[in-house]
Amino acid sequence: MIRYSQSRYKNYRGSNKSLNKATLPDDPVPDNADNPTKTADYLDLHHALQKAYRLLSLRPHSAREIEKKLREKGFSATVIKEALEKLRDLQYLDDTSFASQWARNLAVNKLWGNRKIIASLKEKGIAAYLIDAAIEEVRQEFPEGEALARLIKKNTAGEKGGRQDIKEKKRIFQRLLGRGFPAGLIFSRLEKNNLVE
Repeated sequence: MIRYSQSRYKNYRGSNKSLNKATLPDDPVPDNADNPTKTADYLDLHHALQKAYRLLSLRPHSAREIEKKLREKGFSATVIKEALEKLRDLQYLDDTSFASQWARNLAVNKLWGNRKIIASLKEKGIAAYLIDAAIEEVRQEFPEGEALARLIKKNTAGEKGGRQDIKEKKRIFQRLLGRGFPAGLIFSRLEKNNLVE
C-alpha cells in the first residue's frame, strides 16, 4: 500500500508547473526540447498515476471509478487511457477481483440483498457478466436467506416473540426491502419467525 505525506502531496497538487521532479518515479523525464508536448504528456501521465495510486491506497476501485476521478481532475482522454493501461499491467486494477471483493463485503459485512449489491456494482461501472459471477460466488459462501435471517434476528432482538404490532412489522418489512431483499423471501422468513399473521 502506498502512503503519501501531506507535505509531499502539496508539492504537486496544482498545475504541472508545480510538479517537483523529486516526487516523480526514478525514470528520467524525456529530453524533448524540440517537442514540448511529449514532456507535458509524460508529466501528465505521472501526475495521473500519482492521483490513481492515492485513490487505490484508500480502498480498491473499479477501472470506471478511476477513469471518472481522473476525468474530473482534467486529464486528457489519452493520458487517462495510458494511466489505466499501466495500472492494469501492474495489476492494481482488476474489475473481476474488485467485483468479487465488493460483493462479498456488502453481503457479509453489511448484510445486503442481491438487488442492492447489483445496484452498487453497476454504479461502480462493473460489467453485467462480472456482477453475475460475483453474486454467484458470494452466495455460494453466504446465501441470501442466511443474511436475511441474521438481519431479522438483529432487528427483532429484545422483542418478545411475535408481539410486534402491525406498525412494527411493516417497519421491519420496509427496512429489509430497502436492504435489497426480495419481498417473497422477506415474507416467508418473517412468517417462519412468527412475525406475520
